[in-house]
Amino acid sequence: MTHRLRLTAVTAAALGALALGVTATSAADFNEAPALAALTADGKLPPVAERLPASPLVLEPIDEIGKYGGTWRSALKGAGDVGWIRRTAAYDPLVAFSLEWNDVVPNVAEAVEANAEGTEFTFTLREGHKWSDGTPFTAHDIVFAYDYMTSEDYFENVPAHIRNVSAEALDDLTVKLTLPEPNGLFLQRMASVDGMFPLVYQREYCSQFHIDFNPDADDKAKEAGLTGWSEALYEACDLDNWHNADRPTLLAWQATAPYDGLSPQVTFERNPYYFKVDTEGNQLPYLDGLSMTQTASTEDIVLKVLNGEIDFMNRHIASLANKPLFFDGQEDGGYYLYETVESLMNTGTIQLNQTTEDPVLNELFNQKDFRIALSHAINRQEIIDVLFVGQGEPWQAGPRPESRWFHERLAKQHTEYDVAKANELLDGIGLTERDGDGFRLAKDGSRIAFRLDVITDLKPYFPDLAELIAGYWSEVGIDVDVRTNERTFVYETIQANKHDVHLWVGDGGLGDAILDPRYYLPMNIESLYALLWAKSFYDPSSADAQEPPAGVKRQHELYAELQSSADPDNQDALMKEILDIAADEFRVIGISLPPNGYGIARNNIGNVPNLQPQAWVYPTPGPMGTAQLYIKD
Repeated sequence: MTHRLRLTAVTAAALGALALGVTATSAADFNEAPALAALTADGKLPPVAERLPASPLVLEPIDEIGKYGGTWRSALKGAGDVGWIRRTAAYDPLVAFSLEWNDVVPNVAEAVEANAEGTEFTFTLREGHKWSDGTPFTAHDIVFAYDYMTSEDYFENVPAHIRNVSAEALDDLTVKLTLPEPNGLFLQRMASVDGMFPLVYQREYCSQFHIDFNPDADDKAKEAGLTGWSEALYEACDLDNWHNADRPTLLAWQATAPYDGLSPQVTFERNPYYFKVDTEGNQLPYLDGLSMTQTASTEDIVLKVLNGEIDFMNRHIASLANKPLFFDGQEDGGYYLYETVESLMNTGTIQLNQTTEDPVLNELFNQKDFRIALSHAINRQEIIDVLFVGQGEPWQAGPRPESRWFHERLAKQHTEYDVAKANELLDGIGLTERDGDGFRLAKDGSRIAFRLDVITDLKPYFPDLAELIAGYWSEVGIDVDVRTNERTFVYETIQANKHDVHLWVGDGGLGDAILDPRYYLPMNIESLYALLWAKSFYDPSSADAQEPPAGVKRQHELYAELQSSADPDNQDALMKEILDIAADEFRVIGISLPPNGYGIARNNIGNVPNLQPQAWVYPTPGPMGTAQLYIKD
């Protein structure tokens, strides 16, 4: 049995911004930008119908059909801000996330089939799809990319979903990817921010740097001061090497002025062979190009917003502290604030190390009533009012209400501020004795005291949040030592399993809940409340991996089954059971649901989403289809 993902009515219902058929049937039905029409008239470009695939992807605009022309202005912070380029100009994977992040839909690929075991994924490409230089895009380009990226010669590390994958071209338009073990989440990984890796290595261009295709490649690389042919291939063709303006692309815009740390403006211009059209047959993108100013600081970008020099952006600048400034500057700056939904499900997750080597703390942290008591001792509404200007609501470590995996019991249980109940629970587990300072004593007579680690360079409110938490817990007789340190030091402590309690934000609130459920079950290196149990899942051969208790063991079994299933309905059922157990065991304490985020859009920019998820895995704003942005009259 295979599961086939097509451009169907189901896909349309999930996305709403992807139309399902191509209504244009002849060259006369397609339109193009005036600048491209002039080149076509001069014989410098083929007619638009010949530049498009036989079945171009039809993008239904969010608001309206746009107009051609203009430049999208934004900014890059420093010399390594490739994340903003990935989010804006470089998101067109084989399959993409839907606008609401509820589904995975065909994109560069016209269709994909998965076998029932989730080990084989066969992608059908679009007939006539071409690179920006007019060269046909085929399955052989993808095979070339995988052969290099999965070889020992690849110059850097690749994302986990690429390793050990073998690619086979069944014909020019069909490529089969075979995985060494089942992965029912493979298509979601392919739709994520890293999904572009297989689509940047055009074989015709990039093979000149590969020793198997060019026997002189190694000598030429070393003459250029590189270590060898692999570094030369990586430098010329890899996803984040935006300094190379010669590399052909499948994206809506191609680089012209490179991002090399030297050019003050990084620019892109329209790809005349882009594979998408709107519902009236207008070839996208509408905008002629992009211009990104390289600047040294966030403050510079903020000033550009206030001066009306940023058209559409949220990266670096959309902080709670900046919001009043941006709100007040809307009229003078000619822009408005649009909303985003943060993928974070919590402003602060408190992780008590339930695999700590400290016998006293290990016993305490593994008592559910102890964790519940600490939760009830926290005045979440006061935290929301003091640190988040009243925005948000009390929330545990559970998916957001906008998520398809929202679990109300997990999210809302034990969030009431109730000191009497906290004291009652602590007394009930035998912690009735106190020392002269009023702090509770453990069974061995020692004061119950532990360290709360806080990273200073993550969230500016973290030190204040930690001190508030320590104050609440001292009221119920728990002594907390807040330690603030930079990230490297804290993670060295964590990796040695020497941490007591760790404070972090809450990832996995939206579509990433199923991809990174670190707070719902201990399953990766970031599950710091039970790292050694997590190791039994992701690194069972590790010397310090510990066998987890029955509930966690069951979660591991469920998630392994989920990862092996290619059936979305079965995945949802398994995820619900995982979250049920997480609610039953209550291993992570949360603070509050983050308020909606925001971005800045000029008043004359059309087709901006009113509300869009904000995440790294879902590379905001990429899945909206940025090729539909346009400048109004």
